[in-house]
Parts: sequence; C-alpha cells; structure tokens
Amino acid sequence: MFTNHAGINLTDTKLQIVEIAYKDDSFFLETLDQIFHPEPFHPGLTEDQLINILQNAVNKLNKKKELISKNISFSLPNNFFKIFEVPYDDSLVKKDLIDHFKWELSTLYPDCDCENYLLQHIEVDKSSLRTEKHAIVIGIDKMYVVALNKFCEQNNYNLKFIDNVHLASNAFLYLDKPKVDNEISLSIYIDQKYSSLAAMDGVHPFFFKILDPASANIFEELMSTVNKLSSFNLTIKDFKKVLLYGQDITEEFENKLKSFFGLPLKKINPFERLKVEEAVQKNPLYKIKYNSFTAAAGIAIRII
Repeated sequence: MFTNHAGINLTDTKLQIVEIAYKDDSFFLETLDQIFHPEPFHPGLTEDQLINILQNAVNKLNKKKELISKNISFSLPNNFFKIFEVPYDDSLVKKDLIDHFKWELSTLYPDCDCENYLLQHIEVDKSSLRTEKHAIVIGIDKMYVVALNKFCEQNNYNLKFIDNVHLASNAFLYLDKPKVDNEISLSIYIDQKYSSLAAMDGVHPFFFKILDPASANIFEELMSTVNKLSSFNLTIKDFKKVLLYGQDITEEFENKLKSFFGLPLKKINPFERLKVEEAVQKNPLYKIKYNSFTAAAGIAIRII
C-alpha cells in the first residue's frame, strides 16, 4: 500500500521538493516548491553544515505549507558520487564483489577512504548491446547518508531512499516500460554544474558519463561522449530518441539539442500522470519549470 512520500532534490543552489499523496483512489501532486540555499551546497560541507542547510530550507517550506508525508527520499547531484565502470567476476559472492569494487575505487580515487563508501552497481550486460561482464559502480561517502538520516530523525521523518539525480530521473522510464522495452535511447540530465549522459536499452543503463564541468561547450562534450559509444558498434543513428531532464532548460537549448542530435527529443514532464489540485496548477513551477523537478518527482514515485 502506498503511503504519502516526499522527494527532495538537492542542487548547488536550491532544495526542490515534490510530495505525492494517495487519496480518493488516486495519486495527487500535493506539494511542489523550491527554496534557494543561502550558501552553496557542495561535497566539501561538514555534516553539521549540510544538516543546517537542509533544516533552514525545510523550516521555510513548512512556514508556507506543512508536509503531510513522514517518508522522505533524497536525490543528490552527480558530484556527490564516484561513478565508474569496471570489469567484474560474476562468480563472486556479494561481499567479495563489494570488496572488489572498493579496491577499484581506491585505485581510481586514491584520496578516498574506500571503507567510508556505500556502493551500488548496474550490470551493463542486462542490455543486449553489451555482453562483457562490466559494472557501472555508483559510490557515495557514508557521511552524507549519516547526515541525511540525522536530519530525518531530528524532524521525525523516515528516510527511505538516497539516489543519484540522473538515475532518480530515469524512474520515468519504468512507467512507460512496455513502450520502451528494447528501445535504445539517450537520457541527458542538465544540471547547474555537473550534467550527465546515459545510454539506455529499455530501462537499463549500459553507459554513464558525467560531463566535464570545465568544458566551454556542452555540445562538444556531448558529442565527444556519444562518440565513445562507437566501441559498442553504435552511432547516434542507432538511438530512437533523447530523453531530457534537468535544471532551467530553455526552449532555445532544447531546440539546439534536437537539431544537434537529429533525433526526437522528449522533455520529461514528471507530473503528467498525477492529479493536481487547482492551487498547485497555478504554481509557476508546475506550469513552466516542471522539467526541473524530474529527480525530486522520480525519487518520490520510487515506491509507487
């Protein structure tokens, strides 16, 4: 049974929240809002600083409208994660597999204490396009998990999930699963600094890359990344569409992206399947900035 659930996406400059409630046998968009941080939200924060930023934002939200949900989930920007692809031996038991990934993490990021990281992985051979035993590994420092959990405990919330901003946005593929099975697509998350691109086979990512934030031209960075797919005998013509998520995407950028790839482009509206009260319908964020809330909405629908 679904219980009300709030998804919070944290960016460099703001906290975004989507609260989904179940009532009258339907899913409703209960809350949609964002609060700007007085200081940047970044991985260099201490535990106390991170909690204070969250607390200040939620206090401001609650002054406008109290959350009805006690279940809270978070999506965090790409730069809060170590994401890499490595080969692995599928005969390893789970503990040995995690140890292997931690060893790879310590080799790729020698400044990190691999024992302080929580890891999950995506096996790329779930796609028919890749047969090698490789995994996309996503790691996060336990400190952020501890901080988010402390924040939830202080506010009598239940912490449900923590995910990467792009992977949380990809949740909308599962809602269209019968349509997207065996369809190869690109999904692009445009963030304020750390954007990313994923190649998808149905709902399964088989390639993931965080774009270089220092690149002067995002289109050159996108093309350079897409060109790497040639190692899987893929060209841009093999993809059926581009799924677009992210922050403050202008119509001009959207048109440039469509022209650049020469593919159908779908700018995801995370609210199109939800019932919406009239007050929320009038919210400019709902009418104009809906695509900016894919991660917050994606993590909120995780348990639908």
